Amino acid sequence: MRFAVAHKTASYLMVAFAYLAMTTGGALPPLLSFGGLVMLVLSWWWEPPRIRYERFALAWTIANVFALAYALLTAIVTGDFLGVGGQFLMWLMVAKAFNRKSARDWQQMYLLAFLMLVAGSVLNPELGYGLCFLGFVITTTWAMTLFHLRREMEDNLLVKHAADRASERVEVRRILDSRRIVGGRFFLGTGLLSFGVFLAAAAVFLALPRVGIGFFLKSRGGLTLAGFSDGVKLGGHGVIKNDSTVVMRVEVDKQFGSRDAPGIHWRGVAFDNYTDGKWTRSAIAPRTEFTLEQSTTVDRRYLQWDGPALPVAKIDALAARTVKQEIWLEPLDSDVLFGAGLPRIVEYPHVMRPRKMPIEFNDEVRLHHGSTVHYTVYSEIKPPPPDVLRAANGPIPAAYKRAYVDQLDPRITARTKAKALEITAGLTNNYDKARAIERWLETNATYTLVLDDPGSQEAIDWFLFDRKKGHCEFFASAFAVLARAAGIPVRNVNGFLGGEWNEYQGYVAVRAGDAHSWDEVYFPGVGWVTFDPTPPADIDQLGRGGTGWRAKLGRFVDTLRFQWSKWVIEYDLASQLALFKSIGRAIKDAALAVKRGALAAKDWTLERWPVGLIALGIPAVWWYRRRRRGAEPLIAGRDPRRHRSTVAETYDAAAKALHTAGILRDSGMTPRELAVRMTERGDPAAAQLGELIELYYAAEWGGRRDPAAEERAMALLREIRSALAAAKRAKR
Repeated sequence: MRFAVAHKTASYLMVAFAYLAMTTGGALPPLLSFGGLVMLVLSWWWEPPRIRYERFALAWTIANVFALAYALLTAIVTGDFLGVGGQFLMWLMVAKAFNRKSARDWQQMYLLAFLMLVAGSVLNPELGYGLCFLGFVITTTWAMTLFHLRREMEDNLLVKHAADRASERVEVRRILDSRRIVGGRFFLGTGLLSFGVFLAAAAVFLALPRVGIGFFLKSRGGLTLAGFSDGVKLGGHGVIKNDSTVVMRVEVDKQFGSRDAPGIHWRGVAFDNYTDGKWTRSAIAPRTEFTLEQSTTVDRRYLQWDGPALPVAKIDALAARTVKQEIWLEPLDSDVLFGAGLPRIVEYPHVMRPRKMPIEFNDEVRLHHGSTVHYTVYSEIKPPPPDVLRAANGPIPAAYKRAYVDQLDPRITARTKAKALEITAGLTNNYDKARAIERWLETNATYTLVLDDPGSQEAIDWFLFDRKKGHCEFFASAFAVLARAAGIPVRNVNGFLGGEWNEYQGYVAVRAGDAHSWDEVYFPGVGWVTFDPTPPADIDQLGRGGTGWRAKLGRFVDTLRFQWSKWVIEYDLASQLALFKSIGRAIKDAALAVKRGALAAKDWTLERWPVGLIALGIPAVWWYRRRRRGAEPLIAGRDPRRHRSTVAETYDAAAKALHTAGILRDSGMTPRELAVRMTERGDPAAAQLGELIELYYAAEWGGRRDPAAEERAMALLREIRSALAAAKRAKR
């Protein structure tokens, strides 16, 4: 590859990686980002002799002033200084790419590329930024090395030919067009070196004390999903059932997280009031009761769930017998935290501790998180045995009766209430009544994602008697209304169900399409129990994940995204301490393994000492004989060292004399090329140098050892020195 093309290619690759690192995160307008990329590609051909920069100088100046004014006004009006700054960086890069006339312009392009990379660290939290960063590190090494070589060549030729500008232009062009300066080995070697630097930088990144992304960036926006705001209208989940966007990733025991395990209900928000097809939290909703423990790194909340506070020892015992989940929740437009089944203990980093605890109802857990948050939940997933629930017939607390039984929409029709009594007739306990309502709904209604409007008719009445089909929200709402009509305390719950099992990293990827609604029924003396009246065969539209190569590839890519978010974007002090502990355990285990191996080898040697003595003696004898041989040549009679000939030493003396006289041989120029150039310019001793160089080639590379040639070389050296001295006296 020609040197000029190699430098230009490396520089453009560097700029491209920085540009993509800033623009592929979705924070900048896609159309504007694509347009800027197209302009950068077109600028490749925008150079002499095709165009003359001077003709467009005024137009570019006016455009730059206009772009600066527009950026300042837009940033002041919108307040989005980072986003507008990124757009202005795009414009500056395009403008500079169309006006690269000298080394200074290339330097400014490199600076803009670095600023783009820095801006991308905030604007682009995706895995693609990491790949672009690696590409930037490698291509920057290429570009900066070639740029330095180019500038050194141009500066040296400028000084040497200051009195002959035409000659200077010819020499620069010849070097830039040379294919002998850089090649594949240069790119491979520097690329591997850059990759090593990248790995070392990654190790330093993991070791430096962390403050977390929240220290610099309070919020980076959230996913807007139906079902997780302070009010839910029937019909919200049906429109997102096929959305595969990952909402959270959960590391859980394979008993509950494998591909064949039953789907887990990931509890999020809960509602007590149903009115006119909408679920909300009323003023009489019971507050979430919890016990808060705080430490220097982690806060722990024990959810009391209609029970008394527990001492720390009993909370620890509860954590030991419940199901643990490590959850990485993406930022949503809600501050709710999710957990499997019935969450009992929630732990989150100390840095997330709110100044003021949020108001929570219906056993919800809320915590503001503007970015991906990692927290731990301990949950009860399996319900109590049916016999225990049938025997739970004690009094219902007044607050629960008022919020979860008596709070019945006045619009609920008489035939809906009658149907509830009909379904539960003859049953003596709330468990059998709830199961009867659940079975009736599964038998008499079908699941569908096709939405329809009940018009002025009450939504539950329309679903039960006319439509007779709907999605999970209709089933869960109908169950809650029928149960309350039968005197059963119940509340509506929204969250997720199931998720895709990722076999590469061992976690459940819960998707937006896994959004689901179900119910919780209260049993005195036991607590809340999950009931899901939606037909089981129709709930999970996305499934647990396919087995084809496309599905596996998708899970592998999601694994990379998860690791990027886990170890880069959301890497904080808690994650760092956990990493160091795991490294410490691995080192300790390795040391114990070495110790056990050494003790075993010692015992084996003592038991079989003759064999052990021979095993130790053979290496000792080999080492002793190897040392005795020392510097003996590997092949007898052959000296591996190479000696320079007398003619070569004579040529070295001539080259030193030429250097002293100011006649230099440039890097990449052969001795013969130097002799030709001296002849063309009429330099002194050109003919003698040419003859000496031929003798040098014959002796050094042709193996010729001729005393006559050595005498002739010495004579040529004397002639060269005499000619150079005469030329020096003539100048005086």
